[in-house]
Order: sequence, then structure tokens, then C-alpha cells
Amino acid sequence: MMLPFLTEIIWNENTIAIVCVFSVPLAAILGTMWYKATKVRSENDLKRSMVERGMSAQDIERVMQSGRSSEH
Repeated sequence: MMLPFLTEIIWNENTIAIVCVFSVPLAAILGTMWYKATKVRSENDLKRSMVERGMSAQDIERVMQSGRSSEH
């Protein structure tokens, strides 16, 4: 199903260039947001599994900090 306003746009080189100029940063922003959300979800799953195994808060904090220091 074609959106009605898309049929009224004059698709030429200039329009395509403008769409590309705005699409690239938008894709970068959305990709960054997806990466951060996935990372937080993964860290939360790890923390949950460590709690289920009976690890103390200090042990969990130490594990999480060791992972962060190796990333930088």
C-alpha cells in the first residue's frame, strides 16, 4: 500500500539526495540507541543470573566493573 503523500513528491536527484542526507544520521542515531538498549538488557540479564546463583552485591559489582574497565 503506497502512502498518498509519497505519490505527490517529485522524485529527482535533489529529492533523493536530501532523503539520503537525512537517512544516514537517522540510521546512526537509531543504531546507537539499539546498541545501548541491547547492552543494558544484556547487563541486566547477567546481573539477574548472578543474583539467582547467590552471588553477593559486592561480587556482582566487581564483575560489572571489571567488564567496564576492559572496554575502555
